[in-house]
Amino acid sequence: PKTVEDLRMLKNSTKLPFIVKGIMTVEDALMAVEAGVDAIVISNHGGRVLDCTPGVCEVLPDIAKAVKGKITILADGGVRNGVDVLKMIGLGADAVLIGRPFVTASFGGQTEGVKTYVENIKNELISTMILTGCQSIKDIDSKVIYNY
Repeated sequence: PKTVEDLRMLKNSTKLPFIVKGIMTVEDALMAVEAGVDAIVISNHGGRVLDCTPGVCEVLPDIAKAVKGKITILADGGVRNGVDVLKMIGLGADAVLIGRPFVTASFGGQTEGVKTYVENIKNELISTMILTGCQSIKDIDSKVIYNY
């Protein structure tokens, strides 16, 4: 959709939660907020759109600064372990989405592979939170990010 009204019309076409994926600019995030969508997914679709597309981590802080608290912000792309989860939350995401590693875990280990992968992510996140002084998810913020 090119306009807020177009997006609002799509949102109003269902009673289900309406989530927009592929947000990569502050302007698009603000349009989603104005249209009243339930959540946005900051995603470059795995970088398969254009080689020169920025990564999610590059655009997430500016988008979060503009819309945090007005809409749920989900981050998608490159999350593989608990440290990555902490980084995305530290950059401004409310939660993260993980796709590709679940495919590998399910093919390699079926149900047990997925359970093991989830437990590993959980344990890595807990360890990383301890090491960064975060006692809860709400404690994770930009202080856990170090830029060179």
